Amino acid sequence: MHRAFRWIFIASAAALTACSSSLIDPPGRTDEILRLEASGEQIFRCARDSQGWYWKFQSPNAYLFDPTTNQAVAKHGYNFTFVHNDGSNLSARIKSVNTKPGELSEALFVTQSGTAPGVFHGVRYVQRINTHGGMPKSRCVEAQKDKYLRIPFTAEFVFYK
Repeated sequence: MHRAFRWIFIASAAALTACSSSLIDPPGRTDEILRLEASGEQIFRCARDSQGWYWKFQSPNAYLFDPTTNQAVAKHGYNFTFVHNDGSNLSARIKSVNTKPGELSEALFVTQSGTAPGVFHGVRYVQRINTHGGMPKSRCVEAQKDKYLRIPFTAEFVFYK
C-alpha cells in the first residue's frame, strides 16, 4: 500500500510540473525557428496605489544574443517589442505566465504585429524561459516617488512560427 501512495504522489507531482510548463507552451502546429539568450534589465518606476508604494513595471530593456556566435542580433524593449538586426520586428502581449517567486516570470507572448521581411517575419509566439533576476526585492517608499529602478535579468527567448 505504501508503495502505491508513493507512485500516486510522484505521478501527481509530474502532472503539476507538466501543467505549469504547458501554461507557457505555444499551441500545437507551431515550429521553433529561433532561440536567443537575453541579457538586460527590467525597468520599474516608484508609484502608489490603494495598497501603498510599489515598483510599477515600465519596460524591458535587453539585448538578445545568438548562443552560437555570442553576438547581439536583436533588441527587446518597450511594449514587448522585438527588433532584429535584419530590420524585422514584432510587438507582442503576454498570453500566459508561469510565476517564479522572486524571479521574472516565464511567459508566453502572442504577437500582435510585425513588419519588414526577415527572421521575425511570420513569428506567432515568443516564449520567455529560464529567467533569472528582473524583479524588485522590496517595495519603494514615498521618498522614491517617480524614481526608476533597473534590475538585471537573463532569460531565453524562443520564437515560433
